[in-house]
Amino acid sequence: MSGTATDRGAPAAGAPGPSILALGRRVDAPEPADSAPERTNRRTVIVVVLAVVVLILAAVALGRGGQSRSDIPLAPNNPEPEGARAAAQILGEHGVDVTLVTRTSAVLAQDAADTTLVIVGADELNSDQMTALAETRADVVLLGLGYASFEDLTSAVEVEAGGTRAARPAECADPDAEAAGTIDTAGPGITGLSRVEICFPFEDGAGAYAVWEEAGRTWRALPNGFAASNEGLALEGNAALVLRALGQHEQLLWYVPDPNDPFTLGDEASAPQTFFLPDAVVYQLLVVALAVVLWRGRRLGRVVVEPLPVVVRAAETTRGRGRLYRRAGAHAHAGAALRAGALARVGARIGLPTSAAPDQVIESLVRATGRSPDELEHLLYGPPPTDDASLVALTQALDTMESEVHRA
Repeated sequence: MSGTATDRGAPAAGAPGPSILALGRRVDAPEPADSAPERTNRRTVIVVVLAVVVLILAAVALGRGGQSRSDIPLAPNNPEPEGARAAAQILGEHGVDVTLVTRTSAVLAQDAADTTLVIVGADELNSDQMTALAETRADVVLLGLGYASFEDLTSAVEVEAGGTRAARPAECADPDAEAAGTIDTAGPGITGLSRVEICFPFEDGAGAYAVWEEAGRTWRALPNGFAASNEGLALEGNAALVLRALGQHEQLLWYVPDPNDPFTLGDEASAPQTFFLPDAVVYQLLVVALAVVLWRGRRLGRVVVEPLPVVVRAAETTRGRGRLYRRAGAHAHAGAALRAGALARVGARIGLPTSAAPDQVIESLVRATGRSPDELEHLLYGPPPTDDASLVALTQALDTMESEVHRA
């Protein structure tokens, strides 16, 4: 019987003793085979799947949302009344690939004969930009013109004063204008050479729309861009005219000039080599980078809770600290601790805050104990003890002072 009990209750000779348990497994027990690789593989698969899902959702959102919003008038990504996002979206739904560009070099890099180039505010371009754009192979639509000269781009037309906003009939032979019938627009107007077809005339002879052939390309001009704006597109025949004029080809470059574009004619030779990264691609690359960071980033394991091997009583801790002070001869440090403890206790009795200044403490203790200020100052803030005798004396004096406050 005794042998059996020994076998059950005590470890065999030479066997390791019991160890602290953590999360239900012995610390010294071997980890199950392949458990760590399996957990790592599972975590990797989960992260990769989540990254793929995020990428798909981001691609869908970017595909629906299109390019980032703008507040520039007649920009194809501006949803405000003065923007032109409605026209761009309708063109996209009918198979026209609308590309927003803001640099002259980008226009030259993507120029092609089967392309329509919309230039917003062409009269605000500098001479070098106009000269470079005049040589493009695309059909050109001038959208929104002021009264500044744009002769370096084309000399076939000029901007003139026009009438107030009203519904104006086509009164010309251009098929796009005839299909629109009537448009709702205002000045400025446009005039041109004999080969220029002027449509939707004003009272002074200028028109709201012009179309002409130049260097084997078709040019069109809408000096007032209201007809192409989100606000004006649905009025009269504005949509018919704008969509027919801009939708002649499957490729449409919508050029909204950047006022900080540093283009000069010296840049033209290197323009076709310019590389442009679409915004949607940039966003997806950022999402991929974030997924990689989350996938490869290290993380801490689970917190392991272990019971303390012993419980130390507060009294024993105090005695041990005192022995350390005594062994190190730290009389000054021990005296400072005694004074701090005495001040905390008496301060709580007489209602002093812990942040009270020495003058305030002494003044309050003078009233509570009847002692003189000099005596209290020497006791609480005087020189530190330098040996055991002075430390014992300080302890007794502080204890006596505390008892006086208690009696008070």
